[in-house]
Amino acid sequence: MPPTQPPNPPILPDERPPIAEDDDLLEPGENQLLVIHRHPIGIVYLYLAALTGVIVLGAFLFLVAPNFLNTLANESSRLLLGGIVLAIAILLFVLFVATVVYRESRLLVTDRSLVQIIQKGLFGRKVSRLNFANVEDVSAEQKGILPTIFNYGTLIGQTAGSLDNFIFSYCPSPNRYADQIIEARQRYAQSVQEEGRAGPIIR
Repeated sequence: MPPTQPPNPPILPDERPPIAEDDDLLEPGENQLLVIHRHPIGIVYLYLAALTGVIVLGAFLFLVAPNFLNTLANESSRLLLGGIVLAIAILLFVLFVATVVYRESRLLVTDRSLVQIIQKGLFGRKVSRLNFANVEDVSAEQKGILPTIFNYGTLIGQTAGSLDNFIFSYCPSPNRYADQIIEARQRYAQSVQEEGRAGPIIR
């Protein structure tokens, strides 16, 4: 009976590097492995808060001025209606900006480091980089019923020394991404060891 060859290991989708969205943030020769965007539940909370505010305002107007719609012919009522329309327009604009800011905040995982992009506004952002050499551990934290049901939480990159920890809130599937980052860090450490054993290249 001829010996059977072991099957080739399957290629996991998460191991295939996606198309780079932030090439300007990568160092020469650095490869992007993952792009982690925040869970949509975070922006849903903001929408629900805005909707609650509108409902409360509408209920307040109904209780204070139940005949408001019947007196729109008055000039003061028209001004009040115009103010309400303006307030709703401003609210929609604020929600649009908040959505863009929320969705543009992300965490890049490369073969060398973690790069966190925090969008500060439509035209501003903060970029923080943490090399894998300074990462001691990566953990995931899920507290409460909703994080457990919708599978989101906080991804924490614990650093060495006096460096600040990397904290990425509203991370989808935080346990899975924590495992993938740990695997990337282990591959990085292994490559550094191999380069050290090979010694400097004499040109």
